Amino acid sequence: MTTPLSEGLLAPSDIAELAGVSRAAVSNWRKRMSDFPDPVGGSASRPLFAAPDVAAWLAAHPEKQKSAVTAGHDTKTWEARLWGAANLFRGRVAVHEFGVLLLQTALEVTEGKSSYPPHHGDQRSVDELRLALESVPPEELPGAIDGILERTSRSLGKAAGENGFVGSRTSTLLASLVSDTKGGTLYDPACGIGVALLEALDMGSHPARVVGNDINSAAVEIARGRATLRGVDLELSVADVLKADPDPDLRADVIIAEPPFGLRVDRETTMVDPRLRFGIPPRSSGDSFWLQHVAAHLAPGGIGYVLTSPGVLFRGGAEAVIRRNLLLGGWVRAVVALPEKMLPQTSIAPVLWVIGDPETSSRSEVLLIDASKVEAPENDVVKWLTDEASLVDVPHALVSIDELASDNSDLTPARWVLPEDVDSARLVTDFDLARTQLLQVSTDLPSTVQQMEPPLIVGESQVLTVAELIEARAIEVAAARPSRQGEPDFDDRRVDASAVRTQNLVPVAGLQTADGRDVLTQPGDVLLTTVDRVRAVVDHEGGHFPVGSVSRIRVLDQTKLDPYYLADVLTGEWNLRFAAGTTIQRVPIREIEIPVPPLEGQRAIHNSISKAREARQLAELASEAAGSLTAVILNAVRHGVSLTSTTPERRTR
Repeated sequence: MTTPLSEGLLAPSDIAELAGVSRAAVSNWRKRMSDFPDPVGGSASRPLFAAPDVAAWLAAHPEKQKSAVTAGHDTKTWEARLWGAANLFRGRVAVHEFGVLLLQTALEVTEGKSSYPPHHGDQRSVDELRLALESVPPEELPGAIDGILERTSRSLGKAAGENGFVGSRTSTLLASLVSDTKGGTLYDPACGIGVALLEALDMGSHPARVVGNDINSAAVEIARGRATLRGVDLELSVADVLKADPDPDLRADVIIAEPPFGLRVDRETTMVDPRLRFGIPPRSSGDSFWLQHVAAHLAPGGIGYVLTSPGVLFRGGAEAVIRRNLLLGGWVRAVVALPEKMLPQTSIAPVLWVIGDPETSSRSEVLLIDASKVEAPENDVVKWLTDEASLVDVPHALVSIDELASDNSDLTPARWVLPEDVDSARLVTDFDLARTQLLQVSTDLPSTVQQMEPPLIVGESQVLTVAELIEARAIEVAAARPSRQGEPDFDDRRVDASAVRTQNLVPVAGLQTADGRDVLTQPGDVLLTTVDRVRAVVDHEGGHFPVGSVSRIRVLDQTKLDPYYLADVLTGEWNLRFAAGTTIQRVPIREIEIPVPPLEGQRAIHNSISKAREARQLAELASEAAGSLTAVILNAVRHGVSLTSTTPERRTR
């Protein structure tokens, strides 16, 4: 077969992912569906199909797609075209070179510049890639680029993981740990293509400065391109961090690091490196070097999160000396053992180190958490490290630094997680508090439910997409953008995804001047984020500046559409079927469906939903109190503690 380069090409695996089905299902379609497109390239064993033909066929056969991933026709068209255009470079351009080309072309599209191929490249393929990128709605472009990079990474497996993996669970874990950062400097000394840094910003992190190093120049270029598409300013540089410190004077408030495991160390360099004040790492593995690099660059009060291989926790020799010195210096705050297969490039179970500046902490213990059997620790680590009560859900131990240092400094959590004595008085107090809370909620909840009235819904309302409402001039939508030169920075007015998720907008004062007023929200604007799922909140006051993944919807005629009702229905579960992305899913804003009943009906529906949400909050409090009661009773049984005495005594086990 010959491959027409003027067409984007899709392999059967691409078609399967587009439709949300298995490769076997695609194979069956080819055999049994007479109208399935014929291959236009590839070989008999590895056929390739024209992307426009596949998109048209999927649109004509919506029943063949899983409802959970079925998106609108427009989305399927540009998605298929983009994947097809990417496949034109498969096997012809190195993977990282393609990543750079993809980001470069996307930036040229947004800036209106011409696009050219890399050395000895093909202009027709670049033109097709550019046309595919031009078909993507601007607000969807960063997510679309990430989707291509994620597919490319997954196809490479181990080779891709060395420089960052879009959709990586470990990057999500690191990002979640720093998602509440406000101000200061965020630093990643092994940033790769910027996955963890940019995901942290998407989650709501708002540092004043973001710095990244990586040894791979192509990875740095990809990271820079991804940041530019998001309107984010990253200070990136190519550097071999283990060979020479790229910025000895840098001090960061928060550091995250997911370096490759087991990099060899230059023995001659390390002998005189001032970062290695805790010990010279073995030449065979630089894992303990990364820990010391992070410690050397923490600002006063700073904290670092580093992922290493588990061997650094228990190996003897030089690494045992380094562990002991870190412990005795008060630098190690916590160690979390994670499950296998968290990293895409290896089955090794990683370990999370929490390194903190000892000058601002008088800790005498280290928290050791064994999360090796936890299914999705990336969703819970933040809670474990910040909420002592949540540790009841995971095996853990608080061990004194002296005890750890006297026993070969072995920090393997499983070795220290043993049954411990409990505070009997604390159990009784917790029981009384939980019971009191449950009694209070059991009084408030029925009252709230009794106030709920079902709204009057007469027949099925007209359903319009956000795109159709924009076209009808009922609403306008604006994506977040960075402050421009000459505008205020609006640091005290920013609204990120975290604020939208928690429905907690920072109070703001009125503007003293008109500078930048046109980019701030107005009272009644709806703020939403579509990362993972749709969440929305009405900005009652106005005067806020959306950032990151937050978009703003303004109702242009509130006599026809109520903003509070709009915020409610944006989050309707029927819109989840439009979500796209393997790990980090996003719902395309323009495809969200909005039922539009009469205005009075909208307001009645909002009132009912408000009462239902109030009832849900009370029910969650009741569930939390009941769960606490259960945990207290079980612990009392296990440790022989009486909950009926005001001065409980511990019985002998």
